[in-house]
Amino acid sequence: MDMMRSFVITVMAACAAAVSAAADTELKVTEVGVSRQDGGITVTMAIDPRDVNPGRDREVVFTPVVVSASGTDSVVMPQIRVAGRNRYYSHLRNGDLAEGEKVWRAGSDEMIRYSHTVAYEPWMERSRVTVLRDMGKCCERPRRRGETPVAVLDFEKPVYSMGRTPRYVALTGDSVIERTAEGRAFVDFVVNRTEIRPDYRGNRKEIAKIIESIDKVKNDPDATITRITIKGYASPEGSYANNVRLAMGRTAALKEYVRKHYNFDQEIMMTDYEPEDWAGLREWVAGCTLPHRQEILRIIDSGMEPDPKDREIKRAYPAEYKVILDSVYPALRHSDYTVRYNIRTYVDIDELKRVFATAPRNLRPVDFQRIASTYAVGSPEYDQVYMKAVEVYPGDVQCNLNAANIVMRRGDLVAAAGYLDRAGDSAQAVFSRGELAALTGDLERAARLFENAADMGLDAGAEELQRVRALTDRPTVRYLIGPAAMEESKD
Repeated sequence: MDMMRSFVITVMAACAAAVSAAADTELKVTEVGVSRQDGGITVTMAIDPRDVNPGRDREVVFTPVVVSASGTDSVVMPQIRVAGRNRYYSHLRNGDLAEGEKVWRAGSDEMIRYSHTVAYEPWMERSRVTVLRDMGKCCERPRRRGETPVAVLDFEKPVYSMGRTPRYVALTGDSVIERTAEGRAFVDFVVNRTEIRPDYRGNRKEIAKIIESIDKVKNDPDATITRITIKGYASPEGSYANNVRLAMGRTAALKEYVRKHYNFDQEIMMTDYEPEDWAGLREWVAGCTLPHRQEILRIIDSGMEPDPKDREIKRAYPAEYKVILDSVYPALRHSDYTVRYNIRTYVDIDELKRVFATAPRNLRPVDFQRIASTYAVGSPEYDQVYMKAVEVYPGDVQCNLNAANIVMRRGDLVAAAGYLDRAGDSAQAVFSRGELAALTGDLERAARLFENAADMGLDAGAEELQRVRALTDRPTVRYLIGPAAMEESKD
């Protein structure tokens, strides 16, 4: 019985020693890294075999795995096999490893340098890397002994959001509003004469066009006529010298007729003339389907004097010239008129709102600002005023900047880019371009623009730069093992 007891104690002691030796199989790394690049995720590790002790007859198999945050998707990477002395030599003698597979001997000083890349999948945006740990011995299938979390991955693209307080600039344009009304009349004259005959052919109707345009402005209580210009044109038919006389005389006659109709001062009425409307002829020929159209255009564009040019078209292309003479030249004898006028300045806010509802084109940028100031900043009414302002003043940098900020908040980034192209180069415009870049996902460009705005003296630029850097500098990999995890725990 004593011998049997002694044997049992000895066996139990040996088993205890084996269990103790086999228990030291936790994954310990001296280096670990996880990175995303070139469409893949790479996992690197450095393991010292002296830190792994599965026992002489056993081996431990480490299997890195990328697992989705939900646990529904995973990718298994090649294994790392570390065997005790006897198991290591058994593999070498039997050659029982798969092609390309390697086994390391536990306790050796050959550092295990592991690196493997798997193709990136969308679900890996939020995932984790873990290492499964299996133990086994000869003639025994390895059994799961646990796993070691290595890293948490967050490659999800950071999302930028605009600040809660809308940013607008005050509209300051206060120049007098100048407007123009333009038209064209075809007043007929007796051949080679310059006096106006209202009842000749369709003259009463054509002169009425000019009168109606002037009346529309003159009868507007908010408008003051500052100048009326009439420019007369003759066709290339006939000699150039005679066409000069006709264009000048007929234009002067039409001007005097209109002036006397209203009893305008001489200073208000201005005249100009074009002896022969070659530009109008060229435009018609370029768009017509006449034979020899290109040849006629070359004559028109040539350096010949007007009279030889007209004769050359008639000589070279008589059929086409007849069409031009009958159908085109009459339309080239016309009078273009422009009525220039100023809009008065409105003072009362109720009057400003009335004009906003009925004739917003009569308002200055500063008038739109006064109306907007009666509403809560960022309210629908407030934004409506600014959007109408940019409609009336599409080239005003302040109007475009406010419109850009409004449509950015609505999510229309394409429209915002268009407005910002016309918003100038102020610090606020640079800041808004930074917001647009951030909203489109270009955080690097956004950071540069916010920094530029800050350098230009805009405090909000520095504040927004910090927000963007917080997004771009956030760690995409949080390590749970190794030196990096130790550093994080110290922080």
